[in-house]
Amino acid sequence: MNLLDGFFQVDLGEGAFYAVFGFLFVFVGIALLIAIFTALGFLMKKLNGRKRKEEARESAVTAVLPQVEEGISPETVAVIAAALAAYYDAAPQKCDFVVRRIKRL
Repeated sequence: MNLLDGFFQVDLGEGAFYAVFGFLFVFVGIALLIAIFTALGFLMKKLNGRKRKEEARESAVTAVLPQVEEGISPETVAVIAAALAAYYDAAPQKCDFVVRRIKRL
């Protein structure tokens, strides 16, 4: 006599039903979570987009002008910016490089 006799009395059809039901339950649950987080992401982009547009308008003027250390002429700043723009223009990838600060070393 075996101790496990009678324990595995589930037929194949019932086991297959439970397996398919479990797979579908998990799949629907994951799809629901993906939909919820995607909707929350769109909502957060909409809410944060309004604030960022206003901040971008205010900081647009300061972002264009780099901070320059005393003793560096505007011509030097223009030459450095032009050289960097020419270098990154020749690069195969698009680069949004911005000169923020020029400091004498």
